[in-house]
Amino acid sequence: MRTYFEPDDIETYEAAKDLLIRRCEAWAAERRTSVDPFALAAALDFRHQSIDGRLSYWTAALAEEFLLSYAPRTLSTDVRDAAGLPDSLRLLIEYLHATGLTDPTGDPRVDLDAAITRSVPEFAAAMTEQSNFGMAKFWVMTAMGHGIDPTDSSAMSGFFDDVEAGRIDHDDEVLAHIISRHDRQGDGRFERAVAQLPVSLPAQSELDAAAEQTLIVTRLRALINWVGDGRVLTTTGNLRLADARELVTLLDTGDTFGPKIGDRVFRTKSSAELPGLARLIELAKKIRLVRVVKNRLVRVAKTAPLLRDGLALWTAAFDAQPELGLLTRSTPWAAEHTRMLDSILDDVLPDVLNTVYGLPEPIPVIRLTESVWSACAATYYLDDLDPATATRWREGVSSNTRRLFDELAELGAVELTVGHPDPMYRSDLDLDDPMSLPLEARERLRAALGPVADEVELIALTPLATQAVRARLLREGRSAPLVGELSDTEPAQLLGMVAEHYSEETAHAEITGWLAAHGGPEHGLPLLLDGIRACPFRTRAAAMLDVLAQTMPDRSAFLHGLRADRHLGPTVVQLLIADDEITPDELDAEEGLRAMAEQFIHLMEAAGPEAIADILADLPTAQARDIVAALRECGHPDDTGLEELLAVTEAPITERNPDRASPTALKRKSSSRAKRRKHR
Repeated sequence: MRTYFEPDDIETYEAAKDLLIRRCEAWAAERRTSVDPFALAAALDFRHQSIDGRLSYWTAALAEEFLLSYAPRTLSTDVRDAAGLPDSLRLLIEYLHATGLTDPTGDPRVDLDAAITRSVPEFAAAMTEQSNFGMAKFWVMTAMGHGIDPTDSSAMSGFFDDVEAGRIDHDDEVLAHIISRHDRQGDGRFERAVAQLPVSLPAQSELDAAAEQTLIVTRLRALINWVGDGRVLTTTGNLRLADARELVTLLDTGDTFGPKIGDRVFRTKSSAELPGLARLIELAKKIRLVRVVKNRLVRVAKTAPLLRDGLALWTAAFDAQPELGLLTRSTPWAAEHTRMLDSILDDVLPDVLNTVYGLPEPIPVIRLTESVWSACAATYYLDDLDPATATRWREGVSSNTRRLFDELAELGAVELTVGHPDPMYRSDLDLDDPMSLPLEARERLRAALGPVADEVELIALTPLATQAVRARLLREGRSAPLVGELSDTEPAQLLGMVAEHYSEETAHAEITGWLAAHGGPEHGLPLLLDGIRACPFRTRAAAMLDVLAQTMPDRSAFLHGLRADRHLGPTVVQLLIADDEITPDELDAEEGLRAMAEQFIHLMEAAGPEAIADILADLPTAQARDIVAALRECGHPDDTGLEELLAVTEAPITERNPDRASPTALKRKSSSRAKRRKHR
């Protein structure tokens, strides 16, 4: 039972959604209450269609957005039928907590409950306000208002004919508002962002110390001290030349007065011609350290705390970088390809930083410059460039990108080195993937990164930039796991999160840290095993046990030691078979039956009851009946899963060809560990 699915993994997501709804309904019924399956499906779709796609991640803001924005925009139902939506969301969140599925990096349940309660008074009005509707809902609700069943395609076709002919009354102003919003915001769905690998960060004290040592923090503080009670500017709003000369020396910006180009020495006429100083002043304005008041440059008193906090000051300077015109501000003679790149830098630079973020090894700079060139080609029409011009522009963009990396290195955001790249940066260059780089780019990369190629430039984020990029990802609503952040979570939450979102190395670090925080393996390991035993989903329990076993000094001995465990035994058997530690022939009769039931339950959780019914339908009648009888008596520990399984298998079995050959028994395709590695 996963809680994260890629957008194109439609069938698997739908099966998981059906399973969650089915189990949540049963859980609610046991507590003498009920939930609306339509509301549960809407809430799960809301999270699946989000930028991060985590079904079990909820915050107060997300709960309010679902009730006051998503539901009014998308759910074509009247307010009376939707009245139970807030309580159904409340019960879904409670169920996720009760089953250990909740993402612990979300908000506490008490905050979620409060957010839902706050939304209730506004919910009914939001659902009925037409200006909140999406395009589809507007027409569906209009059709329903005219007595037309929106599920009747013929009736809806006639309805739209009547709309075209002007025979259907509707509010043109509201429709214009909806169309305008749709043009600006689309349908409200976010494009799924690439899932980021977990990162490790130094202690807070180390980050603070690193920020204090950066040149940008030193320069900004010196600039603000120099501004003092204010400095008079020229009539054009620039620093006076005398002040600029003083600052260039004080701040060591690298600017020169009277720059020499060829044999000519040009006189500096304005401080705006000093790119290093001009950029620093602009940065100070951007992060609100200074402002211009009555033609004087003055300090902003409210940002004094920012000035004292070195890490916060560095992060503010880093976050402002994409918007500072880094490539064109330094010269009025920028080439056309430079202006092109600068125009999309606020999109390109974050994408580049996101690419480098979380990588286990420094990435070749050339891989990033090729990606940047591809971004330019995707934004501008460059196909009409002749080959020589295209090459000159591409090389110019590459040079601009390298210059940008030099700026980031001076800021303390990246580390530039030279060496042989990790082989993983060559591994995808021979794949015929339509989503990969163009063929010409891959050929250039193969030449530059081949096994016998020379050393190349490499780039990696510094810890300062890693923490800043992570903070931005979180602000955008994206997943950005941090090794160590799960040390206080419940066992089931820890193992579930690690199994779904962590690499093998970071999973080992996270689990090891959790055990250390809970008295070491002697005390912590039994807690983790109990968390697996309590998991109501066998597929999830298998993934949790798999990732835990991978952190043990001796995986084989660990698993063999759990083979006799009543709750974990069937899962252990599956893992041992997948690891080639045992074969199905070595199982005794009882263990074999429970292993068969485990496989069936896994299949039903992953693919739905229909998959089980299809398998039985392909078997000879007698064999199908034997399997049903065996499952009924197998003694599998998952009572709920077995009950669901039997409800499917005990459906009337019609006569089939008794001579049909028996198909090969179910076989596990691969271990969940292998699947996890593939997913990474």
